[in-house]
Amino acid sequence: MTTDLHGSETLIKFPCDYKLKAMGKVSDTFIDTIFTITKKYAPDITKNSISLNNSKKKNFISVNILFHATCIEQIHGIYAELKEHPEVLMTL
Repeated sequence: MTTDLHGSETLIKFPCDYKLKAMGKVSDTFIDTIFTITKKYAPDITKNSISLNNSKKKNFISVNILFHATCIEQIHGIYAELKEHPEVLMTL
């Protein structure tokens, strides 16, 4: 049996609080880049919605943003744009 991950069904119940994670190399622009992309789809977020974790050697950083998601298309839009950005190495 095959599951269509891009269909209309989702295991997430909307609306809900959703936490995204994007990882990349430490830079002067990375945090603002992730915030700006996410804010386009979730305009109510603030800088207080961000939490950060550095890698052990502080070469990489993960940016976590908690936002109120209203639909799966909102989440797909954020992740699609993050995936295309050259500074983003991985998303969860």
